[in-house]
Amino acid sequence: MVLSGVKDEAAYKLAEKICVEMGQYFQIQDDYLDCYGNPETIGKIGTDIEDNKCSWMICTALQHASEAQKEVITANYGKKEEVHVHAIKALFKELELERVFLDYEAASHSALTSTIEEQTLLPKEVFTSLLVKIYKRQK
Repeated sequence: MVLSGVKDEAAYKLAEKICVEMGQYFQIQDDYLDCYGNPETIGKIGTDIEDNKCSWMICTALQHASEAQKEVITANYGKKEEVHVHAIKALFKELELERVFLDYEAASHSALTSTIEEQTLLPKEVFTSLLVKIYKRQK
């Protein structure tokens, strides 16, 4: 924006807002794909559970989990053995995290699209071209 001569502070704030929201969506999507993505498609085997990552998946699980479910997380999250990974993935399924993500994805896409389309300070194509690349990506 600097190189193209944009000087309007409101344009910078708007670009920051859109980019932060898009970046958050991308990271949440990445966390989801780590758990549910096809390794052949995403090019890796997801290990966020085994690696004890503070991902959107586990943070969302903790927000929705009962005390008993939190005990399952404590007993299994961050452990490398397949039995522990399976217990966490079963809990994610029980908590319907796939649906929660898909709802988030739809809402995020809708909000970003509205913000991009309703603004008049910046070229829409810059943002819509990025959003098209990441919306419902599989890798």
